[in-house]
Amino acid sequence: MKYLYLFAAVLLADLGVKFFLNTSNIESITLIPYFLDFYLTKNTGIALSLFSSSGGLTQLFLTLTIFAALVFLGYTFFGTEDKHQKLGLIFVLSGGFGNFLERLFFGSVTDYLHLRIGTNSLFVFNLADFFITLGAIIIVLTWLKNGKNV
Repeated sequence: MKYLYLFAAVLLADLGVKFFLNTSNIESITLIPYFLDFYLTKNTGIALSLFSSSGGLTQLFLTLTIFAALVFLGYTFFGTEDKHQKLGLIFVLSGGFGNFLERLFFGSVTDYLHLRIGTNSLFVFNLADFFITLGAIIIVLTWLKNGKNV
């Protein structure tokens, strides 16, 4: 049950922040000089805006692929007993589901944190992306701790 609460908390936090930002009139601002900016943008692609200029058929394929991946990860969650792997999977699932819902209903994902080093732009991401990455790190570290091949 605690995993369900965590899933809901991460999902609601992600969707809540996106809703607030999409209904507010906030200018781009520097949060941490030379490192992190607030910059609101829409991403119709996937990670690092890959496939963002693709057509409707590609977008449909991406949406179906993301859905299939979420189903697989959900199946994996219920099949594992390792509490660390479950935690990582909940982070990946909640972030992935938040982005999936936004893509499904609005055709794009809201990104708003612009990571850079000095004047070199790295990427723009959101809270869901952060939790997906955190979950993936937890899963890999769990595999390494347990002696599984990555």
